[in-house]
Amino acid sequence: MSVDEARAVADAVLFEGYLLYPYRASALKNRMRWQFGVLAPDGEESEPSFARTECLLVAEPGAELEVLVRCLQLRTRKAEPDWDEGDLREVGATIELDRLDGTREIQFQLPGGENDRDRWLPLRGTIEVRTTPVGDDLLRLEVVVENQTRWSPHSPATREEMLRNSLISTHTVLAVRGGQFVSLLDPPEAVHEAVRACRNERTWPVLVGEGGRRDVVLSAPIILYDYPAIAPQSAGDLFDATEIDEILILRTMTLTDDEKREARETDPKAAAIIDRAEQLTAAQLSRMHGTMRYPDGRR
Repeated sequence: MSVDEARAVADAVLFEGYLLYPYRASALKNRMRWQFGVLAPDGEESEPSFARTECLLVAEPGAELEVLVRCLQLRTRKAEPDWDEGDLREVGATIELDRLDGTREIQFQLPGGENDRDRWLPLRGTIEVRTTPVGDDLLRLEVVVENQTRWSPHSPATREEMLRNSLISTHTVLAVRGGQFVSLLDPPEAVHEAVRACRNERTWPVLVGEGGRRDVVLSAPIILYDYPAIAPQSAGDLFDATEIDEILILRTMTLTDDEKREARETDPKAAAIIDRAEQLTAAQLSRMHGTMRYPDGRR
């Protein structure tokens, strides 16, 4: 059991839409960011404050559940132009399922701070974990992540203010030792009713890892199939997992020097994309063009 196997896919979800081509702050599409997994502060009505995951697992005596909640905490650049960078935060706990009587509540705080360049606000939240027996050795697992940050918005409050008090791109990784999860997409016929009773709000759990394994689940705000994987041909993050890497790289290579300079000044992650596009070899670029696969495994 390891959550590390879920991290590559989870990172693609975490940074989906973080920054879009042409990777400049001045581009209109980059003035309306943070579309997925936003959990707003307490009392905000424009976005939800919680996400609920429900899935099924078969647990042996002594089974342990690892819960890992991941999100971005926004850090605002003070100088013009204003810009928010996202810093990865992780909060987790390991729970012995035999000792989980009722609901286990995990409170967490993400400290705020300030330096000469940036300012970031403190956030707080809870993770509630509950199991309910639904059959012989079968449990329904419920994990609710909620933003409980208190804030006093200006009137009228802007979306940027709200987002700086929010958990961004929030998703949950679940791993079990001494048990197995049930696929909600392709469950055994005997548990169809139990699967239909699961209620997922603003997030969707799928199996991750090597095909056939059932010990790790990623519950993300973007609907995926079981066993999603990053294409081996991809040379790095482009923050648009549904786009074709080759097209984005080729378009990035056509940016003017002034456009590339602005992108580099926008965000360190944008600078990394520009640098990678300029340094790709012909062989690496050709690898993105496509791979022929045959049913017998030949390439």
